Amino acid sequence: MITKSRLTSFVALPIALTLVLSGCSSERPGNATPVPPQRETSSASATPTDVFEGLKACDLLEPTTTPKGFDAPVVETYESDNGCASQKHGFGSVSIYLVPEAGIDQLSPGQGSKIPARVGSREAVEIPGDAGKQACTVAIAVTKGSRMTASTSLNKGTNEEACALSREIATAAEPELPRGN
Repeated sequence: MITKSRLTSFVALPIALTLVLSGCSSERPGNATPVPPQRETSSASATPTDVFEGLKACDLLEPTTTPKGFDAPVVETYESDNGCASQKHGFGSVSIYLVPEAGIDQLSPGQGSKIPARVGSREAVEIPGDAGKQACTVAIAVTKGSRMTASTSLNKGTNEEACALSREIATAAEPELPRGN
């Protein structure tokens, strides 16, 4: 006598065999292997390319500061992950930052005000007094969404003296910057 569980097995066996065999084809020899699903990536979720790829801020700062008696430049990460600063005892400090994710229009003037400028053939802004008296930042547009900043903070002097050094550093670094879109 056939029990109910054996009857279910006899009925299920041909159905299972049909399903298994229907997945195979004699047209293509080989073993069937599942293909993992492809993840779609959109340009919005993709990581943007760093316009400064391979360029280091310290390589831009050192040629101007060493001849002026500044200490060896050191990596700094205040404004971006690609920054560099140097100081000269009794005089002040300078820095350069390569900022791939924010253009000059997104730069805060701090205590100063933005003055449109040009460095080489590039659009720039000068911000005298951005960090108070005796300070200045010059920012150069590399692309609409990226910039290089050169900042000076003096121990004594004027904003104009600080701006003169920031302009000198920015002007020396500008030819090394990538050409943006």
